[in-house]
Amino acid sequence: MINKAFLFVLFVLIFGSLSAQNQTIPCATNDYIKLLNQQNSGALKNIEDAFFDAKRYSSLKSKKEKDTIYTIQVVFHVVYNNTVQNLDDKYILSQLEELNACFRRKNADTIDTREIFLPVAADAGIEFELAKLDPFGNPTSGIVRKSSSLPTFGQFPINLSNADRVKEELYGSRVWDPDKYLNIWICDLSANGFDALLGYAYPPTNAENWNSNSFSTSNKQGVVVHYKVVGQDNPQSLSTGSKTLIHEVGHYLGLRHIWGDGSRNQGCNVDDFMDDTPNSRAATNGCNIGQNSCINNPGDLPDMIENYMDYSDGVCQNMFTEQQVEQMRSNLTLFRSGIATVRYPDPPVEPAKYTLIYPNPVVEDLTLTLSELDEEANYQIEITNLLGQTVFKSNLEPLSTQIISGLGALKGMYICKVLKQGKEILSEKIVFKL
Repeated sequence: MINKAFLFVLFVLIFGSLSAQNQTIPCATNDYIKLLNQQNSGALKNIEDAFFDAKRYSSLKSKKEKDTIYTIQVVFHVVYNNTVQNLDDKYILSQLEELNACFRRKNADTIDTREIFLPVAADAGIEFELAKLDPFGNPTSGIVRKSSSLPTFGQFPINLSNADRVKEELYGSRVWDPDKYLNIWICDLSANGFDALLGYAYPPTNAENWNSNSFSTSNKQGVVVHYKVVGQDNPQSLSTGSKTLIHEVGHYLGLRHIWGDGSRNQGCNVDDFMDDTPNSRAATNGCNIGQNSCINNPGDLPDMIENYMDYSDGVCQNMFTEQQVEQMRSNLTLFRSGIATVRYPDPPVEPAKYTLIYPNPVVEDLTLTLSELDEEANYQIEITNLLGQTVFKSNLEPLSTQIISGLGALKGMYICKVLKQGKEILSEKIVFKL
């Protein structure tokens, strides 16, 4: 007779194995960094150094630099084993459209950003376009299709060496010059019939020469995504959907997960080094608006499930923050400058007279110019922190231009408002002494 306890243990082992295989991993970028470090000693240090170099540089960038628009050349490598994996152009084009909308904060769901996070939600000033010329100077659509003998590039347990074969000519599609193009590989990352992995990316590194003997990784630069999460109307789409590529390109441009990639045991003490993303204990699953996993931290804001660098469902994600934007733009300047062209947008047409607060960031004093001054009206200036708490309030003189002093204790990001007869006439995000 078969022992019942033995049957129970066998059932648990089999069921546990199947359940584990059925768990989807939205992003394996951190695991990929570990793999790269195993393959190329020093990769982790290079990536870490690049991150903090970009962080330091981001605080030094001028307003003129911030006003530039970066346009990145993109090539999509569609690597397929069957017709289902060989996505139609319409999915790729709609994905490119969403990539542009999200990075320019022009996506329709920005209206869902909670009010408490609106002061730090930012337009990245980064755009994407399909490459028009291939590495040999020939005209191209920017979409490369390659049939593969491999039915999938996924494996259980997750094996990124296996997945990375999509970048090899033998099994997939060879990388285009990573100093000129953002390479995006689209393939099947499922394992044993389960959607195991949705994507991963190669973050910036400060290696001076991709082809150096100690750090030869030029053939790996780019992003890999599961074919089921490409395109806004992909009928096979999963919970993170077409926002998956937004997340992975964020990694490619140097962003970390907003919870800092710590474990739950580490609590809220691991950070992404972006001061305007609230601490969170771990990745978010689903779309829990009321979640605040670090509620015991004094002054902590709710978890920013709207952020593209979380694991929340795609329908919840709708923003990057100001500091995340500066980090990505710094990386484009320092480590990925060859993939983008730079342009200055046409200046907006301003009315002849306007209310203006400057400089921004503020170093010492703040200068205020009032438009169409009404000398009989009462004007006030009010500065609040991101929690809406007033930190400075003062009556203004009936002067067109005046200097506001007494702000030396302020540091970081605030909201500056100008009121006329108690009614708000101007509200701007302003930074003090970063």
